[in-house]
Amino acid sequence: MKTEKPLFFEEERLNQKWNLFLITPVCVGFILFQIYSLYSQLILKQPVGSDPLSDTWLIVMSFIVIPLMIFLMWLFYVMTLTVKVDNKKIFIRFYPIMKREVIIEDIASFEIKEFNPIIDFGGWGLRYSIRWKTTGYIMKGKVGVHIHLKNGKNLLISSERADELYRVIKNITQGPQK
Repeated sequence: MKTEKPLFFEEERLNQKWNLFLITPVCVGFILFQIYSLYSQLILKQPVGSDPLSDTWLIVMSFIVIPLMIFLMWLFYVMTLTVKVDNKKIFIRFYPIMKREVIIEDIASFEIKEFNPIIDFGGWGLRYSIRWKTTGYIMKGKVGVHIHLKNGKNLLISSERADELYRVIKNITQGPQK
């Protein structure tokens, strides 16, 4: 079965500088502190802090903290926003978290919108703006296509090629402009 080539395709990853200079050092710091606490308390018999955990709770916390930090580093490394548009739908995939399809016929209106990821959505990733009542798929940049659905729901797809995404959706919904 032959698959139709998308009219628009974009794949974005989080800026790897964030991962390299913020997320990774914080997570590695938590892991190293947890290992140090285990070694100090269980091997050297010198508890860490003024109100240390019991040995059992320290071990339990280590089984939570260390895998959680490894998972967060992995998540920020592999997180990808993929947007594909064909004649019938917009496919949004926020790997590895979710997938969503928006049927073109369900779109009431749409526009290019500038936004501030921190102020308007509280950051990057799969977000929700209370002010805009909009689900945001925010990866890079400060421009996206804001889509209003006939069911009253809204979504914003950030894109480094927002003009092209807007134009493709407009051509599908209204026909090419002459």
